[in-house]
Amino acid sequence: MFTKEKINNLFKGEIIGKEIIFLESATSTNDVAAEVGRKREDPEGIVIIADAQTRGRGRLGRAWISPPGVNLYFTVLLKPPFSPAEAPFLTLTAAVAVAASVRRHTGLKAEIKWPNDIYFNSKKAGGILLEMKADKDRISLLSVGVGLNVNMSMNELPEEITSLSTSLKAENRRPVDRTGLLGAILAEMERAYKILLQGNKRALINEWIHLNCTLGHEIIAKDRDRVISGTAENINDRGELIVRMPDGGTEILNAGEVTVLKIKTG
Repeated sequence: MFTKEKINNLFKGEIIGKEIIFLESATSTNDVAAEVGRKREDPEGIVIIADAQTRGRGRLGRAWISPPGVNLYFTVLLKPPFSPAEAPFLTLTAAVAVAASVRRHTGLKAEIKWPNDIYFNSKKAGGILLEMKADKDRISLLSVGVGLNVNMSMNELPEEITSLSTSLKAENRRPVDRTGLLGAILAEMERAYKILLQGNKRALINEWIHLNCTLGHEIIAKDRDRVISGTAENINDRGELIVRMPDGGTEILNAGEVTVLKIKTG
């Protein structure tokens, strides 16, 4: 379980983890991050961790089941010198950090489904929720929220999503040290964020490609009020998904809900 001593010994980087706020429970760590961002003169790098969330949420307003003592729920505050149009790249960066850390820390083959989901064997175990304050040309503050099912039993989830969901414990057949994993993820986020600040987007794109389970597959994507289907072909320098359509043309998605279709064999 999390203890004050363990939290105090978590990774502290030059940017990320300069201050860590730990809560036994929160509505959501992104809610707390928004409040901290309003009150602090320089909130970049502050990490908010909760052992449980009472109103955890994912993308598109969906609830994120957040029981105490088993999973990771945390938010990192960042102030990147980018335009709002570049914000999706921070989702990609965070996903790379989570998937790479899980692979190294547990040996499990974590994969990324564009744009923000962490998958194992076609089942979802985590996601990134990016919330932004910005003016026309510049991001004022980003809350990068991460939810990851670590030691949760699948019977804690609603029946309708158990066949679509998993946890590290379910995949690993044994519990995972949450504190050690959290420290590894924060260290990896620091490394990836510095690469991004140095302008080397291509390095992170290459890492994302290595970790992804989307490219090369047939997909169905819901983007605002339209639905498209095609082959996920690549991602561009903004982290947007390039989809090859059946007529040979391309569509570019900067957000949306993507379903990866299983490849038929034989």
